[in-house]
Amino acid sequence: MKKIGRMAGIVALAGVVFVGTSVGACGGGTENPPATNEPDLTGVIYAGVATDEALEALLLATPKTDPTQAAVVDTPTAGATLPKDVPPTIEWHVSGSSASRAPSAGERFVGAAKAIASLFGPREAWAHGAPVNGRAYLLVFSTPKSPELVRVFTTELSYTFDAATWTKLALTGEPVTLVVTNAIFEDNRVAQDAGPFTGEAVTFSIGP
Repeated sequence: MKKIGRMAGIVALAGVVFVGTSVGACGGGTENPPATNEPDLTGVIYAGVATDEALEALLLATPKTDPTQAAVVDTPTAGATLPKDVPPTIEWHVSGSSASRAPSAGERFVGAAKAIASLFGPREAWAHGAPVNGRAYLLVFSTPKSPELVRVFTTELSYTFDAATWTKLALTGEPVTLVVTNAIFEDNRVAQDAGPFTGEAVTFSIGP
């Protein structure tokens, strides 16, 4: 009887250990979900024929240093004060490089469709359109309290704010810093040794 009692105790103890180990493993899986490398594209405004696939490729690529490939902001100039009730047009160019490229027929079609859609306000996504080929630019507008408050991804060399987005910046009451990052793409992928290149920051104010 004593042997039977000891055997029963061993079996019961083994069961407790097994259950405890299983619960611990499950709990660990819940507390430590698998990490993801996908960048956050929430709220990005797309213009021109830009796509979210190309933007994701840009954000995942390793930045490169080449002043001749960096974008230079033409307007606004550093230290400028812009009126809060007039949405401005932001303009830039690529230093020491030809940034223009004739769009393909597919890109022209997508661009026309986007232009029509823009009449109903800014868009936050245009996935799976014609792949981006050539340069595209990521504009990041930040304030001291709100980094990356507005992000615009475009294939154009200018961007005109819509009233709602400009008001969003103006209401912060803080200086705004703009950084333009660009890359050259081949079918939505950053081409070899083609960026991304980050331009110098420009800080401006929004007046009363």
